[in-house]
Amino acid sequence: MSIGAKLMLTFFKSLPLNAIEPIAKFTKEIAYPLLQQRRKIAMANLNLAFNDQISILQKHKILKQNLNFFGRGILELGKSLYLPPEDILEKFIFYGEEYLKKAAAKGKGIIAISAHMGNFPLLCIALCLKGYKTATIAKLPRIKALTEVIKAYTDKIGIKFISPTNGKRAAFESLQHLKKGGLLFLQLDQNAPKHRAMISFFGYTVPMPRSPVLLAQKTGATILPIFTIYEPYLRHKVFIEPPVELEGNLEKDLTYLMQIVETYVRHYPEQWWWWHRRWKEHIDYENL
Repeated sequence: MSIGAKLMLTFFKSLPLNAIEPIAKFTKEIAYPLLQQRRKIAMANLNLAFNDQISILQKHKILKQNLNFFGRGILELGKSLYLPPEDILEKFIFYGEEYLKKAAAKGKGIIAISAHMGNFPLLCIALCLKGYKTATIAKLPRIKALTEVIKAYTDKIGIKFISPTNGKRAAFESLQHLKKGGLLFLQLDQNAPKHRAMISFFGYTVPMPRSPVLLAQKTGATILPIFTIYEPYLRHKVFIEPPVELEGNLEKDLTYLMQIVETYVRHYPEQWWWWHRRWKEHIDYENL
């Protein structure tokens, strides 16, 4: 393990739980004025999504809260490396877990559709600790030390990372995982580079992966919307919606899934990651 990873682990080990929220709030106040270009991207996204439905002051408040949650999430994730499983699970309140249990009992796999909301990495850990064989299609961080730390822990508890870089390989691994009755955690809110469909999101078409519908059709896996929301005092709410019934029309089914994501973003705008270039076809991000 690299020196950077060891230093990171030392920091997380010595970090008091009651210091996480104050540190996140302090870091947010420093970082927000400095993130000039990223702030322009996030504000452009908010302007497109909500237009004048909310004031400029409310939009800045949303972005500051979002940045605060981001910092808190990283610190929580790092500290979880040194917490017993029962302490991690105690922080989560699950609503609708009966849908998850019923889907798991079928043995055909679960496709958990979600978004970059709340502490979704910690949710994956919680699902794994609950006994669900969890895999996620995600890129690991570019920071080598952070990747080492994450992999050391997720390999230990059994979370599988599927790289989206090789589309065919990712599809194969996802298919095999579902056939073994596993849970595949998919986030539908970022741009899909290949095999994409153009689906409306806040009234503007965006590229969306077709994989949740195609994988469900091939395996018989249950599609469950699962979202996690930050709560005060390092708590988290998890909402598990009833199984999605596919109509058999790809565009209609994908549109319905994206509508579910949009509903959660509208209800909890401070929880969603506004800082990435989601609407490339509609916003000139290079000239903000």
